Amino acid sequence: MKKKLQEEKVRINKYLAMCGVASRRAADQLVLEGKVSVNGRIADEPGFRVDPRNDEVIVDGRLMARPEAKKVYILFNKPRNVITTTHDERDRQQILDFIDVRERVFPVGRLDRKSTGLLLLTNDGTLAHRLMHPSSLVQKEYLAVLDEKFPPSMLQKLTGGMRLKDTGEKVSPCKAKIIDDGMSVLVSIHEGKNHQVRRMFSTLGFEVRRLDRVAYAGLTAGELKRGEWRFLSRKEVEQLYRLCGGQ
Repeated sequence: MKKKLQEEKVRINKYLAMCGVASRRAADQLVLEGKVSVNGRIADEPGFRVDPRNDEVIVDGRLMARPEAKKVYILFNKPRNVITTTHDERDRQQILDFIDVRERVFPVGRLDRKSTGLLLLTNDGTLAHRLMHPSSLVQKEYLAVLDEKFPPSMLQKLTGGMRLKDTGEKVSPCKAKIIDDGMSVLVSIHEGKNHQVRRMFSTLGFEVRRLDRVAYAGLTAGELKRGEWRFLSRKEVEQLYRLCGGQ
């Protein structure tokens, strides 16, 4: 019996590849960097084996869905002060507190606690990996409400590709439009650096008072209110795959 159970387990790199997280070689590197945990314990050996049916595998804070599970795709309109991670030691309100599905889903990317707006959640690791890969150039649109009016003369500095003042990190050119008499700016980026939009405005001397993601990969909230969610249609899922080069 013990031998049979052992045979049902697979190497961690194969499991992560099955989930669409990375190639086996890249998965080995994630393991060596200590970014993979199994049932709450760090898996630090590439030869580590997991039970795909029962083990809980987390990669860099994201809970992996079982590869054989029914694929579900959810659009969620995140309220303020809700955290994107699926585990929190401080027992704060999380996105999964709002979503009632049998399948284990995880967010595609993140929104910081203070930000609101659209998040995609799924258990389709292949699609999630492709959407988050820099080569996909997936557009994310944010409405930033500022502490003071943003002058048209600074649009080129915002959109031309800047270096962030806190780290010197370079961000790619983006699109932006001033609205609401200058107190708000609609910004469209394809990168996903940590707190990127807030840091871009901070570099130019502005504070973002409110930040709302109003579009993700062509998806918009429509009639979804804060805290509400819906399943994506088959057509929407197919569009996402086409967008990131899949079938």
